[in-house]
Amino acid sequence: MIRIFRHYLHRWSLMLIGMELALASLAVYVGVAVRFYGMDHPDEIHTQLLLPKALFFAFVIVTSLAAMGRYQRLMNEGFSGELLQVGISFVVGLVAMSMLFYVFPGLFIGRGAFGYALVFSFWMIVAVRYVFFRFVIDTDLLKRRVIVFGMGEPARLVTRAVIDQGVGQSDCQLLGYWPVSGETMRVDDARIIWDIRDLPEYAQDHDVDEVVIALEEPLSTLYLDEIQACKYRGIRIMDIQEFCERERHIILTEVMDPGWWLFHSVGLYREPWSEAVKKLFDTSISLLLLLILSPVMLLAALAIWIEGGGRGPIFYTQSRVGIDGRIIPVLKFRSMRTDAEQDGVARWAAQDDARVTRVGRFIRKSRIDELPQFFNVLRGEMSLVGPRPERPEFVTELKIKIPFYTERLRVKPGITGWAQIRYGYGASEEDAAEKLKYDLYYVKNRGLFLDLLVLIHTVEVVLFGQGATGPKSRN
Repeated sequence: MIRIFRHYLHRWSLMLIGMELALASLAVYVGVAVRFYGMDHPDEIHTQLLLPKALFFAFVIVTSLAAMGRYQRLMNEGFSGELLQVGISFVVGLVAMSMLFYVFPGLFIGRGAFGYALVFSFWMIVAVRYVFFRFVIDTDLLKRRVIVFGMGEPARLVTRAVIDQGVGQSDCQLLGYWPVSGETMRVDDARIIWDIRDLPEYAQDHDVDEVVIALEEPLSTLYLDEIQACKYRGIRIMDIQEFCERERHIILTEVMDPGWWLFHSVGLYREPWSEAVKKLFDTSISLLLLLILSPVMLLAALAIWIEGGGRGPIFYTQSRVGIDGRIIPVLKFRSMRTDAEQDGVARWAAQDDARVTRVGRFIRKSRIDELPQFFNVLRGEMSLVGPRPERPEFVTELKIKIPFYTERLRVKPGITGWAQIRYGYGASEEDAAEKLKYDLYYVKNRGLFLDLLVLIHTVEVVLFGQGATGPKSRN
């Protein structure tokens, strides 16, 4: 992993992005060369200032691939599945570029050259992805060799952080667990390293890159010398929190203490200029999306009005908890019957909830019901990206039952968020506890770069319904 603006990215993802940016740029030059092959005097628009046009083309293609999750799940669906997903990404890129060409006509390279560039870039990217997956990403020689110092419950959490990512998606190779006296074994005993050598000697003989400290109790001075010896020999020493933050992009609430959060939650404080930039970013993007999506919103409003026979509200305002626990009125398109909670009792929404209307089921699945919340952003009550705001009745319970839950209330809630694209919606206290790990990661590392990543990946969630098919904690 490589850390950029406090967010970890896979090394293989960055390598692939760089290669595909270069390939897509090259495809523009090839497309222009093929289109005007044999011509003595090609049109000047195709021979001058081609570099910015090629870079623009490559940027849109790579952004579309990122929006479809193609830098997170390479070849997970096999080669045919990858071919389909890359094809869909190119369709998204084609639509995006077609719209942007109207705004920036000077970047257009001509229909013929543009068509050739699309074809060449598609097949070059598919080919490099196949080679990359077969000979690069799944090679253990390129992975960090890791030993877990401990064998209890924290060590088991480290195992999950590696295994849950799937084959070929982790940058590390777990060699085993170094036993610690007094700990209850919670891991596979076949992978415990029973060796007569001390840890530094074993680590050096087996080319260990990292040792992850995952102990049930604080590190004892009995083990300090050998840990320091490993560090002296160039082996990286990590605590379990840092490791899981890097590998899973979460904060482990199970092993977090208040002191650690106090000194590491750098994202809680933002310079005034940084907050002003975020506000400008939220406002600009919200206005742009309201303009682009206004036809969709009008159609949604019309469908709700027709289904209701001209009766009942089109919009629905619900009290949610915002920053610092303040109550804010969140605006949405109405997706449930008007008598959904006539008894006044707040309920977790369920899958195939009978209270949801036919139109409501569609607009919830496609996230259209959330679009009016752009007005909440313009009013300063919400941000584009942040923890999703919950209902006051649920927050009151969750603050009591889930440690550190109040920390997610220290930033503005968002229309979309890190938990939404990584975990989806929850319909229980257990889901809320799991989502909190992602929300705390966002709170700790929030910034414009992470906001951009979340917005890009939200496109995939909206188009393919990821995270939208399960039970939801909203009405």
